[in-house]
Amino acid sequence: MSSLEKTLLLINFAIYSLLAVFSYSQVDLNLTISKNPLVLNFVSFMQQIGYYNRPLSSIIYILFIITAFSFFAYNLLLFHKSKIGLRYLKFSLALNTLVLIFAYPFLSADIFNYLFDAKIILKYHASPYTHKPLDFPADEWLRFMRWTHRFSPYGPIWLLGSLVPYLLGFGKFILTLFTFKIFIAFFHILNSFLIYKILLTLDNKKALFGTAFYALNPLLLIEGVANGHNDVVQASFFLLPILLIIYSKRLPAFLTLLLGAMIKYLSVMLLPLFIADVIFRKKLRILILATLIIILVFTVIYSSFGIKVPFVNSGSTQVQFQPWYLFWSLPLIAILNYIPLTLLTLALAFGASLRYLPYLYYGDWSHAGTILFMEIITLTPLICLALFLLLKKLKLLIKTDEVA
Repeated sequence: MSSLEKTLLLINFAIYSLLAVFSYSQVDLNLTISKNPLVLNFVSFMQQIGYYNRPLSSIIYILFIITAFSFFAYNLLLFHKSKIGLRYLKFSLALNTLVLIFAYPFLSADIFNYLFDAKIILKYHASPYTHKPLDFPADEWLRFMRWTHRFSPYGPIWLLGSLVPYLLGFGKFILTLFTFKIFIAFFHILNSFLIYKILLTLDNKKALFGTAFYALNPLLLIEGVANGHNDVVQASFFLLPILLIIYSKRLPAFLTLLLGAMIKYLSVMLLPLFIADVIFRKKLRILILATLIIILVFTVIYSSFGIKVPFVNSGSTQVQFQPWYLFWSLPLIAILNYIPLTLLTLALAFGASLRYLPYLYYGDWSHAGTILFMEIITLTPLICLALFLLLKKLKLLIKTDEVA
């Protein structure tokens, strides 16, 4: 690697190592990660910042997000100019992923529900579709869990897959947590590989840029590897059918799509792409763009209105946009590799990463104006960049007319 690439790797390591350290400021006060005195003292010190000096914690998070996204944008610029290459991308992806595996899931408690769903099956010999964590009041994990009142909203293939990391945890909470983190992190790396393979066929010259846009994206690293959302796994079942279609393996592509739908029903959004490819055999990029539009429309609807979730007897609704929803669309945007769209998504990812500020500052989501703040902070960078690009385009058109 060049000296520039080595320097960038060091900066990468520093940024995400500091994030991993900071993540322990949000360890639940009812959770003892280890009885080792050094670990206890470290976590206690970090909790003093996260729970008892929330303004400082919020400032640290803001500075991290600004730094991480600025560095990410600089990386993308270097990839665009071919100043850095595939070897750097591989090392950077591996390093960032490895570091964040050891981060505490500091912005979400969803991964704890993944663990408990597997525990319901293997320890309590019950179904997460008919039993919820609160049905096992003697379980010590309830002390630090959230969403203990809900049934599992995930498909049977996800529940089946989650049994593997649970078994590898041998019943130990911390070990099980990290086996789940490793399990999910594997899919982030797999997604990066799939995007690269797809782009080698669709747009060889932009393969590195498009892959880097997904693989090194701070929001996806935080939500996927650090927080451990299973939307990373879902994304694999968006990308694999597309790659199989490229190789004209339509039956395996269809079967993979069905498997994805049994992880999260969202994979059915790719069904129109599959049908259109079989019937019309149009350019795959056009079909991917159409699929992206469908997913974006669904994301807006899902984030705005209550929708019943399959697999859940009592139903489940979600009426608010969450940052990890970008796993539904961003892999497709990486494949399309259209620079203005990439820049707009980058701005949206930056704004979405700041939605956690009310929680970090107050410790909950109940304060007046919280929802309005999250909507404003999410959309402001996107709107500002969109206006800038529009004005730049208009200026270029005016200049062209004057020359003509």
